[in-house]
Amino acid sequence: MLSFSKMAGLLRALPLACILAGISSQAFGRVIWSEEFNSGTALDSAVWSYDLGADGWGNAELQEYTNLPENVRIEDGNLVITALRTADGFTSARVRTEHKLTFKYATIEARIKMADLENGLWPAFWTLGNNFSEVGWPHCGELDIVEMGNSSAITRGLINRWVGSTAHWELNENHVYYGRSLVAATDLNDDYHIFKMDWTPTLVTTYLDGQEIWAIDITSGSCTDCSEFHQPHFMILNMAVGGNYTGLLQPEEITAEMPAQMLVDYVRISDNGYTELGGTSNPEILPVAGQEYSGSWYNPGQSGHGFSMEFGEAQDGSPLAIVYWYTYDTSGKPIFLVGNGVPDDNQVTITFESPVGMQFGVFDKDSVIRHDGGTAHIEFSDKDNATFSYTPSDFTATNWGHTAIESLPLQKLFAIPLPPTDTGSAE
Repeated sequence: MLSFSKMAGLLRALPLACILAGISSQAFGRVIWSEEFNSGTALDSAVWSYDLGADGWGNAELQEYTNLPENVRIEDGNLVITALRTADGFTSARVRTEHKLTFKYATIEARIKMADLENGLWPAFWTLGNNFSEVGWPHCGELDIVEMGNSSAITRGLINRWVGSTAHWELNENHVYYGRSLVAATDLNDDYHIFKMDWTPTLVTTYLDGQEIWAIDITSGSCTDCSEFHQPHFMILNMAVGGNYTGLLQPEEITAEMPAQMLVDYVRISDNGYTELGGTSNPEILPVAGQEYSGSWYNPGQSGHGFSMEFGEAQDGSPLAIVYWYTYDTSGKPIFLVGNGVPDDNQVTITFESPVGMQFGVFDKDSVIRHDGGTAHIEFSDKDNATFSYTPSDFTATNWGHTAIESLPLQKLFAIPLPPTDTGSAE
């Protein structure tokens, strides 16, 4: 029999993409938490809190934040944040999930219709490190998914198109930051638009309607002392009036028409393969077998079962798992089966085929006859451990002597490297 090390070498030499065409290596995710704003008239206090007050918020902002319904409410399936001009100045709202809902690495997105910002409104969808109350800013770290209303946008007549994304952190007791901006093709107060951030252990990328705004490599070799971006964060949604970002620091400089509404249709968090949820709201975590489960798997107590598993997307964007199973028949002859299935949370059922006529290292699809190979059920306890159960087909039982397998423990031997990604860098 072949040793497992030789078998693993064969698995490395023969990627599954060579066996089944049409598989994408792109990462995929499933929504594991969402706020759809579809019930009640006020935010769920188990998840959301309000920032209150009128102290400028460190940015010379002009508004007072309140939790009054005229400034923040649920209405018609939206979170409605309203900026108002009053006899005493301005009021608006800022809501957060600090301590109640946290996430470390995730794909997070919101569908938002911005107000007409011209001029002086400053809406934002962003995150802070959940240790903010202990260490303060910028030591906690900040990730701005989107903020609008920048003074440069005002100067250039692009107030409703200019989108910014920025990372802020502490380096040698100083505030440092790295950010970029994107000018949208149309005004963003015309309709709802999707603002998204994909945050992994190596990269943070933000998007407007699928178009990349900005990216930062947060590995230690590129982003100096960026531990702030490797810890849980919480989310914030707000709309400020005036302030340093807008360059408008006096009430008489604010010309934006009010009441002005920022409408948030939903906020969703998806598992990008690294996501960890937390917080006192005890969010329901729906595990899903994703790209980080890809790799070569085996049972260390035997050399007769080895697997290469790949998790990714089909060409239509739907999740798909491909499994290549290297095993033996009853006479000790090496054989393989290949199959696919759709991940369902932390498990996947694979429908196998038994290709006959394939030589190792050579794949001539015209010479291969495919037989029913039976079905398998793989359940993952985490990205490195699983159990494998198998029901043979009439063909595999008759020709190869296969019998049923019940809950065979598997371990991941090595991972399949993620595809390279172009990144921005920060010092």
